[in-house]
Amino acid sequence: MENKKLRGGSNAVFYSLFVLGILVLVNIISSRNFKRIDLTDAQIYTISQSSKDLVASLPDRMTVKAFISSDLPARINTLSRYLRDVLEEYATYSNGKLVWEVLDPAKDDKDGKIKAEARRLKVEPIQVTVVEKSKRSAMQAYFGVSFQYGGKIEPLPIRGMDDLEYQISSIIYRLTTKKKKVGFTTGHGEPPLSRGLAAVKQALVNYDVAAVDLKGGAKPVADDIDILITVGPNQKFAPRAKYEIDQYLMKGKPWALFVDGMVLEVPRGQFGQQQPPQIARANGVGLNDQLQYYGVRINEDLVFDAAQNAPVMLPAAGRRVVTNYPGFPIITDLEKTLPITSRVKGYVPVFGSSLTVNKGLKEGTGELKATVLARSSDASWQHKGFFLFNPLHIPKPGKIVGPFDMAVELRGKVPSFFAGKAVPPVGDTPEQEDPGQPSGAVKSPADTRIVLFGDSDMIKDQYLRAFPNNLVVLQNAVDYLAQDETLIAIRAKGQTRRPFSKIDDDAQTLAKLGNIAGLPLAFILFGLLRWRWRRNARNRRAAAIISSRPAKTDNAEKGQ
Repeated sequence: MENKKLRGGSNAVFYSLFVLGILVLVNIISSRNFKRIDLTDAQIYTISQSSKDLVASLPDRMTVKAFISSDLPARINTLSRYLRDVLEEYATYSNGKLVWEVLDPAKDDKDGKIKAEARRLKVEPIQVTVVEKSKRSAMQAYFGVSFQYGGKIEPLPIRGMDDLEYQISSIIYRLTTKKKKVGFTTGHGEPPLSRGLAAVKQALVNYDVAAVDLKGGAKPVADDIDILITVGPNQKFAPRAKYEIDQYLMKGKPWALFVDGMVLEVPRGQFGQQQPPQIARANGVGLNDQLQYYGVRINEDLVFDAAQNAPVMLPAAGRRVVTNYPGFPIITDLEKTLPITSRVKGYVPVFGSSLTVNKGLKEGTGELKATVLARSSDASWQHKGFFLFNPLHIPKPGKIVGPFDMAVELRGKVPSFFAGKAVPPVGDTPEQEDPGQPSGAVKSPADTRIVLFGDSDMIKDQYLRAFPNNLVVLQNAVDYLAQDETLIAIRAKGQTRRPFSKIDDDAQTLAKLGNIAGLPLAFILFGLLRWRWRRNARNRRAAAIISSRPAKTDNAEKGQ
């Protein structure tokens, strides 16, 4: 019996040491070959393949210093651990090019060298609220990262987990890649970058952003403009301005348009203390003839949707009300084969207009192909003609129902609208009738790209806070037109929130009973089943032993 106990104890010690050795071996291997199993839908705890490729192709060494105070509150320590894991993963896939370290200003020496290093690397302290013994107090702490590459320094204050990978990859991209230039057209009532498109300018931090004055077509689009964007014009384009855009396309460069088919405006007059009404009118900017030549048209209509729309705060009767208005439809039928919309769950146009695309372009029978990026739902309808906007009055559904095309991409050889025509004179004058100077190229290179949305308000400052996905669509479109899709896959990553569903009282009672009595009963049932199984097993062993004994014969019994 003692030998049996000794043998059992030895086996237990042996297996414990064996398991411990495996854990040590796995830890050593994992420290050298970083791997993580991520079961979240959006893979938020592992960096995406785009980030891996980006950091793996670093041309030179990048130094990353994380300044993290050791006395941070517990709620921030979780984020600190996540930050360390993400930086370690970047370093693992960089093939030794990205080197990082953590510095703790809370343990700074008397000379304050760590805090001085943080100032040099543009990392500033933050105010942190600490709750101790029911008292709230504020303290200064450090929680930021600085990236150094090629003599350039860029800091990153840490705000949360949702977009951390995107922020890090954006900085690596900016520090290692030459910025392309995005030009926003002006001269036709477009909102200025400083007011109306300020959030857009800030979001395009990976690009150089500039205004391109096309009023009267006095100047051609500069050669250093890599992407041209037209947002919200409400005045007619002169023929020469359209010519300059056409010639820009003939160089194979891309163009994005966010143009309304109809616009809401306040009529002139005295309204006293009353909220002035807004009336819709056709937005005749003179681009449809050129766009139709390419194969697409912006319709003079408004697309409404009573079944699928977003809540929005609107002024009404001297106050602001939150309402689900059909003029803010949620567009969820998005094209998944193009990166502009493939990872976006939906966006919200603001009194947007539908588009008409030539059938041949959709089928791709020619040198230019159209891909519809977004469609309204089956419950949407089209409104044409006079419309008076009143947030408190919900319009009734019309007879012409959806779905309607709301955004489209053209790609291929774009035909010149001015092929065989005279070059229009500079200024806001009609096209001249005499032949004049020949217009130049008749077709663009094969991979020219045009992206068209029938709405401009969707990316203006007024609505971007309420509809952040609209900004993601714009950023994706710019990256796509720049033919650099590195950050598109990362931008849409984020934590998937799974709120509890509301249940009725009976279901709540059952859930409580299950929590209180269900688990103990389950353990009791498991114990009974195991006891019964072990008893049956003993009975089977006993029966097997008895049946294995040799049977006594009658002669043997007589001999005895």
